[in-house]
Amino acid sequence: MFIKLLTEDEVNFCLDKIDQNTFKNGEDTAPDLEDIKSNKESKSVPDEVRKLITDKLYDTHYIDSVYCPTRVSVNFYNKYLEGDYYDLHVDAFKAQPKSNNVFFDYGWSINLTDDYEGGEFTLATPVGRIGKKLNAGEAVIFPIIYPHGVEKVTKGFRQNIVGWMSSNVSYEQSFILQNVYEVNAYLMKAQKDMFTKSTLVQTYLKKAWGM
Repeated sequence: MFIKLLTEDEVNFCLDKIDQNTFKNGEDTAPDLEDIKSNKESKSVPDEVRKLITDKLYDTHYIDSVYCPTRVSVNFYNKYLEGDYYDLHVDAFKAQPKSNNVFFDYGWSINLTDDYEGGEFTLATPVGRIGKKLNAGEAVIFPIIYPHGVEKVTKGFRQNIVGWMSSNVSYEQSFILQNVYEVNAYLMKAQKDMFTKSTLVQTYLKKAWGM
C-alpha cells in the first residue's frame, strides 16, 4: 500500500517540470465537491513526467507482483497550501463500466514534498481509518472504491501527483499477493529454502487466477 517509488533526483525532476501558472482552485475543477475540498490542481503534466511515473508503476517489482497493472493514468498535480485540505471522498471513475479500458481499479498518489506539517493522507478501509504523512518520493496505492482524503495542512505546503491504475487482480487477490510478497521478503533473508517454496505459491496463485 505504501512504497518508496521515486528517488530524490526523480522527485526533483517532477518538481522542476511543474508550471506553477497552470494551477487552478480545486473547488473550480470539481464544483460538486467544493464543500469538502480546498486545494490547487494542475492537469498540465509534461509527457516526460507522465512517462517516468508510468514506467515506475509498471516496472517496480513490488507493484508488478501485488497489483499486476494493465493500464496507468497520470492525472494531475495537487498543491495544498497552509489551511488547505480534502475531506474523505471516492473517485468518480469507480462507477465507470469495465469496458473500453475506462474502468480503473486502484488510485495512487505520490508525494513530491515532505517539509510541511499536517497534510496526512487518510484512507477509510473495512478495518478502520489509516492516516500517514508520506515522505517525498513515497507512493500510496489503494482500492479506488475506498474513501480517501488529505488532512488540513497546518504549515508549509504539500505537493503531490495523482492518478489511477487498472489491474488484473481483485482487491482480495492483491491483499493475498501483498502478504505473500512480504513473507517472501522475510524468508529470502531468513530461510532461503522456504523462500523458494513461498515463491512457488505466489506463482501458482497467479496461474490459478489466469494471470
